[in-house]
Amino acid sequence: MDKSEFDLIESYFAPLSKGYEEAYSLKNDAALISVHPDHSTVVTMDTLVAGVHFLITDPAADIARKCLRVNLSDIASMGAEAFAYTLSMAYNDDLDSEWVRSFTNGLESDQKRFSLHLIGGDTVKTPGPLTITVTCFGTVPRHQCFKRSTAQPGQDVWVSGNLGDSGAGLKILTGEIDVKNTSFREELIKRYRLPQPRMALGVQLLNQQLTNTAMDVSDGLLADLSHITNSSDVAAILFEENLPLSNAFTNLMIGNADLKTELAVTGGDDYELLFTADRIHRDKITELSNILSLKITRIGEITEGRGVSLIRKNGEEFSITETGWKHF
Repeated sequence: MDKSEFDLIESYFAPLSKGYEEAYSLKNDAALISVHPDHSTVVTMDTLVAGVHFLITDPAADIARKCLRVNLSDIASMGAEAFAYTLSMAYNDDLDSEWVRSFTNGLESDQKRFSLHLIGGDTVKTPGPLTITVTCFGTVPRHQCFKRSTAQPGQDVWVSGNLGDSGAGLKILTGEIDVKNTSFREELIKRYRLPQPRMALGVQLLNQQLTNTAMDVSDGLLADLSHITNSSDVAAILFEENLPLSNAFTNLMIGNADLKTELAVTGGDDYELLFTADRIHRDKITELSNILSLKITRIGEITEGRGVSLIRKNGEEFSITETGWKHF
């Protein structure tokens, strides 16, 4: 790194705190968070490591936005609105101040888009890979949020957006899949590099009391739905024909039907919102989908029992060994 820690903070990171008075331009040892007494603060943290959660060859601005957005996706899964974040970065000698400039430009762009500010953090040097930790803060009406333990038999299972795009994008970047169509290639890579946290959907689902149960899809649909079923002591049935897939992903997988389904439900990094809801809310959820111009698809149902089953069009169960990403 060609600048000192304090030069980096003053030049690139302190401007990101502008507009948040209690961050004190990042010149104190800590920041303050003042929240209305009728609201609760939501806190989440994610650490991303080069070569594991992103590719070091990805554009610096995209890496920054992904690090922020995966945290915002957790905020959305609680039905919360974000207002601030902290950032810890462990650099190595491969990075210079121009890389940091591009990185902070990416943060600035998403701060404006999602209405939040940087309020603190830390910078250190490491001989290892670039490691970035973001802690994000949001707010909900006091004691109100989504949980994983409240799904009930008879409820529908819903998911926002499309599945599998991000997993396909990663396989394209690592050379595991070759794509001739340039527009499809760019679309799928973008989905890997830049997840779309469903902030407005999370807030509306909470405000309209359409669900008590939600989480984001980060490790893969089957793995994450299993977290809900295990916590709620229920089972779930998903229907292959209902899985929402993009045109780019569908065309990429022509002739590979099994791989298409497997990648859609285990690929991970989708960062879509997964939730359950009583059947009486179907029309309201469809209406919300139209209002937000966001695809929201009913993909299955919660039942009595244990585990998650994926049923094919012919009625047989789709067999998958690994349900998604495992950190250890």
